[in-house]
Amino acid sequence: MSPIMEEILSDSNSILTSDEPLSPTLQPQQRLKARPTTQLSFDAYSSSSSGSSIRSFNTTSNKVDTGADFLLGLISKSNSATSSERSKISPFHNVKSGKRPLIKLTKEASSEEEEIDQQDTCRDSDVPLDHNGDDSIISRNDISVISDDKEYSGYRRKYGHEADPLLIYKDPQSITWSRHRKHFFILSSAGKPIYTRYGEETRISSYMGVIQAIVSFFADADDTIRSLGPLYLVAVSRTNESEMQLRDQLNYLYNQIVSVLTSTQLTKIFEQRVNFDLRRLLGGTEPFLDNLASTMGDDPGFMFSSIQCVRMNKDLRDKVGSIMQSIKPQDLLYAMLITNNKLITLLRPKKHSLHPADLHLVFNMVNGSSTFRSVESWTPICLPKFNNKGFLHAYVCYITSNVCLLFISPDKDKFFECSEAKNLLKEELSDCNALQEIEEASQNEGYSIADIGVPGLRHFIYKSRTHVQYTSPTLVAPYSDPRKRQKPLKVHYYVSPNETILGWLTSSFELYAAFGPLISKSALTSSSHTLLRWIKKEEESLFIVSSPVF
Repeated sequence: MSPIMEEILSDSNSILTSDEPLSPTLQPQQRLKARPTTQLSFDAYSSSSSGSSIRSFNTTSNKVDTGADFLLGLISKSNSATSSERSKISPFHNVKSGKRPLIKLTKEASSEEEEIDQQDTCRDSDVPLDHNGDDSIISRNDISVISDDKEYSGYRRKYGHEADPLLIYKDPQSITWSRHRKHFFILSSAGKPIYTRYGEETRISSYMGVIQAIVSFFADADDTIRSLGPLYLVAVSRTNESEMQLRDQLNYLYNQIVSVLTSTQLTKIFEQRVNFDLRRLLGGTEPFLDNLASTMGDDPGFMFSSIQCVRMNKDLRDKVGSIMQSIKPQDLLYAMLITNNKLITLLRPKKHSLHPADLHLVFNMVNGSSTFRSVESWTPICLPKFNNKGFLHAYVCYITSNVCLLFISPDKDKFFECSEAKNLLKEELSDCNALQEIEEASQNEGYSIADIGVPGLRHFIYKSRTHVQYTSPTLVAPYSDPRKRQKPLKVHYYVSPNETILGWLTSSFELYAAFGPLISKSALTSSSHTLLRWIKKEEESLFIVSSPVF
């Protein structure tokens, strides 16, 4: 191994194996009829000089308020409470005590028509509260309705008659802006807006002020908020995702920023100028943050800290890995083929794996921009779990319409060598017909429940802790409907009127499966063992069991 490779691998703070994943426990939702409510949660990370803790807010209300109304109401109600009342709702709990800070505020129902069936609401952060199951926020068929709305009339007077009616859903001044089920905000410790999931950063200054007020609210009581460098990261959600899930999503957003700047540069910038506008350095990277924010709520890989691989014959995967190993450039750290957020094969140094969190950032980079599909690209990237203090350099090129090749190197001058290696790879894969087989595998949507032949089984997710990978069939009815897909699961064994849920965790795997509601325990146990035998039989095609190393 060359000296430059030894230096990179010895100096990096690489996490070679994944952290022990926390098994998510999602409580079943209940239909609320007596008093209609909507669950809102607010999680915040921010910088602090006096320690680390996390604060979460949950509130129940009968109608959807704008974010500012909710947050300002939370502060004013807490400050105006009597001593006895404040003791019930006080958020000032030291995290070391193990007590979860919780604030609950309840409003009277305005009418029976505001009743919300929480089992039928969709968890996707891109979907407004009154969404009916489509993928878009609003269809163009609804433009005529919006155009006649008083709110849009005011919006049109302010921004001109040619303004797009759909932009009203991204305007923070619009009440419909608050209908999104999840918002992300990122700002500096000086209150400078850096990113918002919806709307323009320059038009949410009032919300940034509210967030700073909340941070000051804790600081005045000698309480602290968990620090992620000089940034505040905030999630405002009514998706019923757990605190752990929201925390992980904020971590991913922070790591996405680090992948562009490195943590060293990020810290140095704000040490020199506290009020620096970070958007000047992040210009053009908003699509990557947007894509990540949209993907995290739907991809199980983020929750399970694992990746999904393309189902492929083991001999074909081994052949592709062998060819990649023969043509790899010198001083290469990693080489991989990916498609549609799935891994085809990975070439890596011996005893040095790539952390799933870093792989998710690589996938997000490739899928977040259409530019990579048309040209060969050479871009710096920081992989926070490998080394958050320095840049690596990634060569990105699509070798077919769906399959993307990546070479990751510590040497910034390897572009032309990587380009030559790409040409050799395409030539050798074409000669043995492997390129066409890879393309066909990438176009395959995967396997279905019918391929397994387990009676009563509707859907499952299986995670191999050994390989840090998961496998799952394509979604079929009723889970092909996004609204039905969001029904919560409970770990272990749970029976509802709609399905029977099994969660099975061992030291080597995790299994989450949904069966029909009428299946017996004995039949469920038998079917689960049948499923595990099928997964074991197909293990080499479902997972990358042995990556080629050098």
